Amino acid sequence: MTTGSSRHGSGRSSEGERRVLAVVLAGGIGGIIVLILVFLLRAESSEDSSEITGKAFAPAPATDLEAAPLGQFRASFTDVARSSGIVHAQSTGATGERLLPETMGSGVSVGDLDGDGDPDLLLADYGGVPRLYRNDTTPGGPMRFTDVSDGSGLEAVTGTTTSALGDIDGDGRLDVLFGRVGGDPLYRNTGEMTFVQTEVLGIGWTTAAGFFDADGDLDADLLVASYVDWSPDLDRQVDFKLDGLGRAYGPPTGFPGTDLKLFVNDGTGFLSEESEARGLQIRRSDRDVPVMKALGLLLVDIDRDGDIDILVANDTTANRLFLNDGSGAFSEDAARLGVAFDLDGNATGAMGVDFAREPETGELLFAVGNFANESSSLYRQRDGIAFRDESAISGIGFPTRNPLTFGTLLLDLDLDGLPDLVQVNGHIEPEILRVQKGQMYRQSAQVFRGVDEVGRFRGVGVEQLDDLARPIVGRAAASGDLDGDGDYDLVLTRLDDVPLVLRNDLDPDGGDVLSIRIRGRMAAAGGEGVRLDVTDAEGEVLWTGELSRTRSYLSQSQPLLLLGVAGRTFPLQIRASFPGRDAITRSIGSAGAIIIDAPGSEE
Repeated sequence: MTTGSSRHGSGRSSEGERRVLAVVLAGGIGGIIVLILVFLLRAESSEDSSEITGKAFAPAPATDLEAAPLGQFRASFTDVARSSGIVHAQSTGATGERLLPETMGSGVSVGDLDGDGDPDLLLADYGGVPRLYRNDTTPGGPMRFTDVSDGSGLEAVTGTTTSALGDIDGDGRLDVLFGRVGGDPLYRNTGEMTFVQTEVLGIGWTTAAGFFDADGDLDADLLVASYVDWSPDLDRQVDFKLDGLGRAYGPPTGFPGTDLKLFVNDGTGFLSEESEARGLQIRRSDRDVPVMKALGLLLVDIDRDGDIDILVANDTTANRLFLNDGSGAFSEDAARLGVAFDLDGNATGAMGVDFAREPETGELLFAVGNFANESSSLYRQRDGIAFRDESAISGIGFPTRNPLTFGTLLLDLDLDGLPDLVQVNGHIEPEILRVQKGQMYRQSAQVFRGVDEVGRFRGVGVEQLDDLARPIVGRAAASGDLDGDGDYDLVLTRLDDVPLVLRNDLDPDGGDVLSIRIRGRMAAAGGEGVRLDVTDAEGEVLWTGELSRTRSYLSQSQPLLLLGVAGRTFPLQIRASFPGRDAITRSIGSAGAIIIDAPGSEE
């Protein structure tokens, strides 16, 4: 009592109290020093291992991204959707109930569906029916697309979220699986842009799917990923609300998780579901329920052993990485290999995902677009098969924190030899500005230019991007050379609106670009999973990586390599490695369009 009265009366402490305080402070400072030393020792020990367990400590940047000024970003984009003939607005199907599927959008697939060598467009439509656009662009002319949906056999499909393209029966034509909220119908391509439904595979809310050779027998198997176990009644029971808005579009946390579904092809086109037997169904440690809430899907050889592995980007739950043993048996290893969580050990609101490889080492780079108020994730493979989260030092960390990102692509937009990062943004809540300052419903896409090395980026100003920077409620993002001029064009879908068909106005000289396409059947149709290695006459590796359709968000892109080769020493060596088949090597003396036929693809 006396000590307390003295402190409050004089504002000073007694000598005894000062001694006690000094001891407490000294102990606290000592404890902090011990923690710092433990932290540094753990970080140092993590550098000695080629495999990272749990969250990894990012190394110091190899270069100073701001050290040298960059010239003008040479790629720019013009929306030619309406002028090229694409006028269909993809519908959310919203009725005013604020049901979760209305927020997620409808996807796009870019692929040669009529076999004439140029990429066509297939637009999913959750609130309507899909639209099929034939590419009628002539060489050197403006983009032209013709709506051939009527009479295609696709007129009765409803509730579609995405689609996947692959040659299921080995006839050389791309068949189509439609992902839906409901059963997923499979359509066989009968030629001339017409399709016949053959079966319905599973029931769920499919958000990503892809054809690939899972078991090494050279045919096209099918992987299907779903978001959450959803129904309108369950959504109404969850009844998510925001202060000041009432009922609103909520997160997936109130809904049960899902399982991957793997449909194995018997070689004739008959598919059997074998996900559990193949190790693709995983459960919570505390109870027997599925754990995945998948939005992004990659099919890529992660451990570089010649077969295709699986990376799944999950919304608010851990990402999952399944390694293939070569026979189609998978083991889940995301946490040990460092891609399950972000640098802080948290699961993110993961949406779209894409990958690139470092040419000299073949090491992978994964980019994951995340929810608003979360930086995008950038996982870099280092000295083995494990990854580090390097988003904070890559140049994308802070600039990607505010937007809500869906579509995500890594591709060389300006053909300078380094992959650029494209992020398509847009919020889920139309009135978000009323409850979160600084958030907008419509948001501009972002482009981060590759600089210095693979995995290092610098933001490109919106004034350089033209129509790509237009604020939209963006969702899917896909790529392809739609007009055949040697650069990557983009297709971005948006809610309740016509997609943006973005012509890349880079317009490279034909002698400065190497274009490589794969022509094949079954698993090799279009080059899915085929690895390309390109070296110049001096032995420098210009590019390495797999071609892939299945990437980004709700999307399938044209499996195509466009490589800027101006100033390179010819002849160039191209090595195409086909899973389960012999590699093909080609030597070319000049740039241009190259078509490589897969072994066994002849008529």
